[in-house]
Amino acid sequence: MTSQPVPWPGEGGAVDRRSGRFPAPRPSVGAPVHDAGTLGFVDRPGREYWWRQLGEAVRDRMIARVGPMVEWWAYCHRTDTERPYAVVFGERGLAVSTPTLNDRGGPAQLLTVTPFVPSSLRHAVVVRKPTRAPSGRVALPGASAPDRLGGEELPLSTRMRGFLGNLPVEAQSRLQWPFVNGDVFDRGDFHYSGDGDEMDVWCYLAGRRWVTFVSGHGTALSGPAHRASWRLICRQAEVAVR
Repeated sequence: MTSQPVPWPGEGGAVDRRSGRFPAPRPSVGAPVHDAGTLGFVDRPGREYWWRQLGEAVRDRMIARVGPMVEWWAYCHRTDTERPYAVVFGERGLAVSTPTLNDRGGPAQLLTVTPFVPSSLRHAVVVRKPTRAPSGRVALPGASAPDRLGGEELPLSTRMRGFLGNLPVEAQSRLQWPFVNGDVFDRGDFHYSGDGDEMDVWCYLAGRRWVTFVSGHGTALSGPAHRASWRLICRQAEVAVR
């Protein structure tokens, strides 16, 4: 993979494209911190099954438009649990394949592609390690957010806000940074798999200028908040003029 670490820009500033270690996020960025929503779990096939259900032609078309493939997920669509849906984050763009009908009323896939500015892909690693329990109070399950940041309300769905609330504060901030610094939110989605105590997550937020994609793994999520741990990769790319 050719992406480089993403530096954390100051409020209203441009992203520094140089590689190297990036500073920790600062509260002045002003991204909102959300409350953790309850995540339901169902017994359905995993992402590999739904990726195969797309068919080779659709898979090849997605990768041809945005590949090489960096991250992806596939699942059944919310409106039709028998039809596959897939998201591919590639080095050249973001592709979303959604079930639809063709002119004859038969099943088809609608491919939506957001192209990236060449060589604009960067990444940052977000790690949250277990800590000691806060003195004087009981830690509750879920992600902890002791200091709520300011920032204006973003046009995110209740589902998305609840999902983001389960992630570490730094991951929430990196996902939302473009939209509290001038970008216009366009769309986003997320996917997770696991059993409530341990899970893998994928999420993207796309705007007119930036696409940010977070993926990774969390453990000990059903116990006290201070014992949970996460390792996530936050990838961000600039949207090309279309």
